[in-house]
Amino acid sequence: MAKSTNARKSTGPAAEVEEPMLPIEAPRRQRNRIGKKSIAGKFDPAIARAFAILAAKEDSTIEAMLTEAVLDILQKYKQQIER
Repeated sequence: MAKSTNARKSTGPAAEVEEPMLPIEAPRRQRNRIGKKSIAGKFDPAIARAFAILAAKEDSTIEAMLTEAVLDILQKYKQQIER
């Protein structure tokens, strides 16, 4: 049987094994996501644009506005939030 031409020979000393990275402080944009879950949906571009404009007019974020909307829906249907 012929040897595989894809086989690579080690030409130098064995590569050093990388030590696992120690946990570091998460960047600011990720720290507020710790312990959170994502809720996603697909919307018409006009709705997404109108929502982004509304968030900007209210000096808020889309995430904050969506949180408010979701909480309003849960209250409307008398759904308890268990933490």
